[in-house]
Amino acid sequence: MQQKKATFKLSSIGWIILIAALFKFGIHLIYGEGYEYFFDELYTLAMSRHLALGYVDLPPLVPFLAAVSRAVLGNSFFAYHVFPALAGSFTLFLLCLITRELGGKEIAVALTAVGFIIVPLWLAVNSFFCYDGFDQLALAAFLFAVVKLYATANRKYWLLIGLLAGLACLCKITILFYGPGFLLALLISNRRKDLRSPWPYLGAGIFLIVVSPYLYWQFANDWPSLEYWTNYGQARLYETSLKQYLLNTLVYTGPLLLPLWLAGLYRIFRPFNKVNYSLFGLLFLFTFGLMFVLHASVRQLIALFMPLLAAGAVFTEEMVSKIRWKKPALVVVFGYLAVVGVLNITLTLPILPADMFPPLADKYAGFSRNLREFNGGQSYYPVTYTGRLGWTHIVEEVAAVYDSLPAAEQEIAGIYADWYTYAGAVDQIGPQYGLPHAVSGHLTYYLWGPGYSWDVMILLTGRSNHMLMFFDHCEQSAVVTDVPAALGDKLYIYTCKHARLPAETIWSSAKSYR
Repeated sequence: MQQKKATFKLSSIGWIILIAALFKFGIHLIYGEGYEYFFDELYTLAMSRHLALGYVDLPPLVPFLAAVSRAVLGNSFFAYHVFPALAGSFTLFLLCLITRELGGKEIAVALTAVGFIIVPLWLAVNSFFCYDGFDQLALAAFLFAVVKLYATANRKYWLLIGLLAGLACLCKITILFYGPGFLLALLISNRRKDLRSPWPYLGAGIFLIVVSPYLYWQFANDWPSLEYWTNYGQARLYETSLKQYLLNTLVYTGPLLLPLWLAGLYRIFRPFNKVNYSLFGLLFLFTFGLMFVLHASVRQLIALFMPLLAAGAVFTEEMVSKIRWKKPALVVVFGYLAVVGVLNITLTLPILPADMFPPLADKYAGFSRNLREFNGGQSYYPVTYTGRLGWTHIVEEVAAVYDSLPAAEQEIAGIYADWYTYAGAVDQIGPQYGLPHAVSGHLTYYLWGPGYSWDVMILLTGRSNHMLMFFDHCEQSAVVTDVPAALGDKLYIYTCKHARLPAETIWSSAKSYR
């Protein structure tokens, strides 16, 4: 009897997902070396060199992944963009699976994949090594597990939901903001009967077990994240009007994709294959309201657009299948998305030469200037552009000051920065110029201590920084005027000598959890 050879065969939907995921991965790798490090990326890499169970403003998982990336792929600029690109491809995969669970076929899955690829914020967060890209992946997995719970009515999925919620919380605490809306939506939906069974509570127990190391770290360090988030809410967040909050939402999700979001919000409240998934619509609306009241960043809401994208794709497929001119309609739909995609990709990823971006943004990206989330003014150009420029130049200026010191002073000199991004730039780029590591009182840097005797220090700061008063002698050594627009107009570099107080005493006044 002749045995049949096992063959690997993908369905048409499988091929759509695979090609889209490879395209998503490819564009981030191809353009991964454009411009420089993103400013939050520098902080993530700094934390990865100080692995712990928690940090002042972030949970521990993403810095751990950065350390794994460095161990496996090396410390190069290109290598650090492999993991975020993979996270984006896997997020796309999960989102397409959600579309399949909603009954979507080839057209809906393709629309979902293309839609995910061209959304500005999802493009941005998968183009650098920061917490948001991995947070989106974990939240996509969580949402998919909830979809499976509703699709199968198998209460054991609560265990997986608890596990994935815990992992999401270890990436970023975004999922905690979803908790109130999720509970309210659950109580309204037909799955509230699950609360009479042990499964949701077992899932909650798994969640607590997963996050317990992070909670222990918070307890052991006097709950620094509570202090940070209190300061963050009181000092940094801009109290937007509802109109402004809606504008912020459109900037991140793409104003030209608004019809798809509205179609999804409409369709999600109608059954898919006789299964009611309105929980996701209610979760979105409840959480949107909560985020607005708290003046939280729209970035923390963005994952809840995933079910809307899937539902909008299914709705579009349903509408197109009912009309006579199906093929021309599909050409129009995908042609429109292609044009939007070219525009969004070009203006979000570091594709254009840096000097070519401003005039193009002036012409096509003026809408992004409507973004207003934080106190302290607005950036004229998108932060995904401004936040990737100037770091090497800053480090070069610091290196010039350091090299001007006598050899004996270089042996004991340290570098202090009053903002975590400057410290992160020195730590990541500085070794190429022979610089010592940086210390800072900002965020988790404060917990890593003063680091030096402080007899000779190079200070990266604003002109009025209070740290200058701790030295007998301070002189302005350089001024960097082309600081990335996201952080300010100028950076002053001082050389300070002969500390008046012990380093630990000085350090106690350096703390800044804001």
